[in-house]
Amino acid sequence: MKRVLLWMMGLWVLSPVSAQIDFRDISFAEALAAAKAEHKMVFMDCYTSWCGPCKLLASNVFPQKKAGDYFNPRFVSIQVDMEKGEGIDLRKRYDVNAYPTLLVLDADGELLYRHAGYLEVDALIEFAEKGGEGDKLTEMRLRYESGDRSAVFIRDYLALLDEEAMSAAIRKVTDDFLKDKTDAVFSDSLVYEVFRAYAIPVSEVFQQVYARKSELAKRYGAESGQALELAWESYGQKFLKRQAKEVVGYDAAGLKAYGCLMQKCKVPEADAILAEYLIDGAMATEDWELLLNALCDYVSFSRLEEGHLNYACCILEWKQQDPEARQKLASLIRQRVDDLEGVEDTSGRTMTVGDETMPILEYYRRSYKELLQKLK
Repeated sequence: MKRVLLWMMGLWVLSPVSAQIDFRDISFAEALAAAKAEHKMVFMDCYTSWCGPCKLLASNVFPQKKAGDYFNPRFVSIQVDMEKGEGIDLRKRYDVNAYPTLLVLDADGELLYRHAGYLEVDALIEFAEKGGEGDKLTEMRLRYESGDRSAVFIRDYLALLDEEAMSAAIRKVTDDFLKDKTDAVFSDSLVYEVFRAYAIPVSEVFQQVYARKSELAKRYGAESGQALELAWESYGQKFLKRQAKEVVGYDAAGLKAYGCLMQKCKVPEADAILAEYLIDGAMATEDWELLLNALCDYVSFSRLEEGHLNYACCILEWKQQDPEARQKLASLIRQRVDDLEGVEDTSGRTMTVGDETMPILEYYRRSYKELLQKLK
């Protein structure tokens, strides 16, 4: 009887391994070695400590018996924090830019299949099955490496890379394809389609096309020229450091260099575009002097976001106690109140304060006036 009990206890100890995905506490190299020895593939869960969907996978999906029954006989499974230890290099190696990203690798570390985002258990198993078969991404990568550079293929390949959030690969493929096609952007609509979707302001071909933006507008319409200007603005996001959606810092040197590049390329309102991101960076680092200076550049921006300006002004009034700086902020806000007087709100957006619902622009007017009272 004692032996039977001990045997049953042994089964109970072993059972959790088969009841959930058995993520092994081993290095990446050890995972590859184990996969070779056991004739399995590698399943790698790429996560970060702050990622909500990653936590849901870990708590709701990976522990399910159905997941363990499928994965454990077929995979050596590991979880890697992409912001710590060897995860930092693995993030670069596999071009991981969204979380969670799930990878299926062969025993040599070659990528077979990937998915960016949360999956329920049945979809997770379907994903793993496709990984065992290979996938379209692998097929297209091999086709690209064999030399296919047709515009239709490149467009479709980039769309697939974009779907998987592989930003480094997108940059490499785009730059390689467009490097000698500046003129073709103006004559070939397919090449322009690739350029419009994936070329970035810091690339040489973008700057060459930008220098001929009036010609581009004649070929594809005024909206194509406006898209170039918006690309300069949106690229500034690259210099903000985030955890999830929260800005926690910024690349000061990179943003400064980007501002110099915009000046060199004669981008309209370059100072205001720079200020747009300095505002976020300054609030994240609590640099109140920088924030005030950035607001002074941003306040007259033609694409100003009123909510962005208003929030930053509220933060600065709360945090900045220097009398001279508060006086400067009051002057800025007073000018904004004057600018908004008589402006018709056509956005259709409203804000409710207490029992009163008002157009959003009226809310901002009142908010600015309340700030002025506090700054007296």
